[in-house]
Amino acid sequence: MPKKNKKKSWKERQRERQIKQQRAQETYRIQREREAERKPRQWPKGKILGAICLIAIIFGSYGAWQYTRFSTISEEPPPINPTNPLQTPYEFTMKDIDGTQFSLNGFSGRIIVIHVMGVGCHGQIYPINENQLTQLKTVCSSYCGNKPVTLITVAVATCENSELEQIRATYGVAWLFGNDYDDGVMDVAQKYATQGDGTIVLIDKTFHIFDSYSTIAASTLSSNINQLLGA
Repeated sequence: MPKKNKKKSWKERQRERQIKQQRAQETYRIQREREAERKPRQWPKGKILGAICLIAIIFGSYGAWQYTRFSTISEEPPPINPTNPLQTPYEFTMKDIDGTQFSLNGFSGRIIVIHVMGVGCHGQIYPINENQLTQLKTVCSSYCGNKPVTLITVAVATCENSELEQIRATYGVAWLFGNDYDDGVMDVAQKYATQGDGTIVLIDKTFHIFDSYSTIAASTLSSNINQLLGA
């Protein structure tokens, strides 16, 4: 006769279920560890977003610091405020950007044209001076070297890198070109800039102010010079 299976007690059955559950949990744990080893480690989305925000804050703070640092250095030409019209020329001594020193009274008996121009860092000038330099170049081509006429551009350049040599080359400045701020004082420009930045002052042979202009065409300036030459 076949041997009857002994009926398992409740405790034995409970024990077997616990063992099966433990084995299943262990198998699942091992499977997860193997999957984790095969996949590259990834940051949680929250940490990724946090890192991006931190980087943005760092770059934003650096940009703000750079702006604050360099905004104190104006790229624009320094302001030249109009003054009361001169009755007689203001005497001054200045160096051409080549280093040659000259004085205004050294040109007594000649027609003198003085142009006042502000220059910013890296050579910025206002459009009015682009026009004035162009007109003066035309005038100089007719008078410089063959008539008793002297042209002087008085720059106001407060920065070391105002690139005055580059301005001279760009606009073909063949006349005297000096920096009023070489001695740290803006005295010449303040005296002659009766029309503001870009003022052109015309002085006659008797060393008197003939007129000043906020803007003037080369043809008009040449006509006035001819009038004074013939006087």
